[in-house]
Order: sequence, then C-alpha cells, then structure tokens
Amino acid sequence: MFERFTHEARQVVKGAEAEARSLASPTIEAEHLLLVLARDDATLTAAGLDHDGVLEALAAERERSLAAVGVSLSDFALPPAAPAPKPRFAASARSALARALREAVDRGDKRITGGHILLAVLHPQLGTVPRALARADVDRDGLRARIAAAMDL
Repeated sequence: MFERFTHEARQVVKGAEAEARSLASPTIEAEHLLLVLARDDATLTAAGLDHDGVLEALAAERERSLAAVGVSLSDFALPPAAPAPKPRFAASARSALARALREAVDRGDKRITGGHILLAVLHPQLGTVPRALARADVDRDGLRARIAAAMDL
C-alpha cells in the first residue's frame, strides 16, 4: 500500500510519528495524523483548525472523557511523560491509512495524497477525533466536502 503514497503522504505518516513522540504517546493514533495535516492544510485552516486548535480540542475531549468516569487530571501530580522510543501504529491510524487507500480508489486516483489521508481521518463517526472536532464545532461533513472539492481542482 505505501508504494502508492506520494512524498507528501509519506511525510504525513513520518510527521505523525514525530507528533506521537512529542506528546509522549506510545502509539501513533489518527489524531497524530490530523495534527500533522493541521500544520499546513489550507482547507483545515479555513475551517478554523490549525495545529494548536486541534491540540486544544483533543485536550478538551480527553478531559471530558476522563470526567465522564469521575477522573480529573488536576487531581494528580503526574510527572511529565517520557517520549516513547518508537511509537507503534494503533488501530485508529492503521484504519485511517487503509481508509485513505479506499478514498483514493473511490475517487479514481492512482496515488494517495495528504488529502486522502485527511478525508480518511475525518470519516469515522466514533472515536477521539470525531468527538474532539465536535467539541471544536467543526462540521466534518462540510469539511470533507470542501477537501474533496479542493482535490478535484
């Protein structure tokens, strides 16, 4: 599958590993792919989503999820997490990359670009990314439509 990835798409995957490391995550998740794409995707920026905005939405979602089970991070004096030496791909990232291939095939594209990865990350109805984007008042369906239209140009 990776032989179909453009240089840009490969950089997104490599960047997701760097994002996971910088956040001390032992796994590379779909949210890390989104964080990389939010650094320089004009469609995301136009939707009010930049890297810092995505980080804030993810932090708010994490806090809300923990509060749902009666846990607050502020109740604990946690030491800073040490970066994982080599984060591994979690199910959400693997699923997003497989979905990117399906997005490309469905559109009749021969190569997988960052746009396909972004469409794939925005696709799931459940999970951390959709909940975080909902908290940030992002219209995922509208955003997917704008991304697809931009890819058609």
